[in-house]
Amino acid sequence: MILRVRPGLALAALLFGLLSGLLTACSQSPPSWDSLLAGKITGQYPTYSVTVAAPGQLHVERPGMPDKVIAVDPIAQHCLRGARDCSYAVEQMLLELRDP
Repeated sequence: MILRVRPGLALAALLFGLLSGLLTACSQSPPSWDSLLAGKITGQYPTYSVTVAAPGQLHVERPGMPDKVIAVDPIAQHCLRGARDCSYAVEQMLLELRDP
């Protein structure tokens, strides 16, 4: 038995699949500032260990150096002002974590 699928039905099924995938992706919450900045730190310094000490605070363990606590909110406020301010705030944070 040969099944014939009408082109309109095949297109509708394809669109349904795409839309359901997009809706699933849209329902996921965006990453937090904590996780975004932790990713920036570990991307720049792969040997560092970063944990969220409390919401809005990152605890950074640096091998051979004292640990640091980073306040996330001031950096996030700079990022809400625009890309230029965000880049500056993130770069300052990364410089603060560098070797003394």
